[in-house]
Amino acid sequence: MSTWLLSIAGVVVVGVLVELLLTDSHMSKFVRAIYGFFILFVIISPLPELFGRGIEVGGMEPDREIIGTINAQSHAAAQTRVERALSTGGFPNVIVTIIPNPHSLSFAIDNVFVNSGGAGLDQKDEIIRIVTTALNINQGRIIYA
Repeated sequence: MSTWLLSIAGVVVVGVLVELLLTDSHMSKFVRAIYGFFILFVIISPLPELFGRGIEVGGMEPDREIIGTINAQSHAAAQTRVERALSTGGFPNVIVTIIPNPHSLSFAIDNVFVNSGGAGLDQKDEIIRIVTTALNINQGRIIYA
């Protein structure tokens, strides 16, 4: 309690000094407003402790529906990104299926199935390079057929 009162007194003293240094300008109005918010914050800061009600966030669960929507959007964006990269690279007929990791809260790629779409084996390395670059994954996650 004494620390709180000392901090209020200190802020008031600093405020008086700042007020003496300020001239009557538009900037002084903004400085006074900010200073008022700062004093208000110092005054109310110990109230949660005084009432014994700290904010606990440990028991909060993420909203699965929102996470699912965000992950679906991330999945669609990754699918579009790899399809554009393959088309730009000269492989418009290659079909890529991204399998997300079902145990991750955020979008994470588990495996990627690549159907060559008739591309020859000599083009396999280039297709895999494009997919790994577009999705930022390692080659071990790619299943090529």
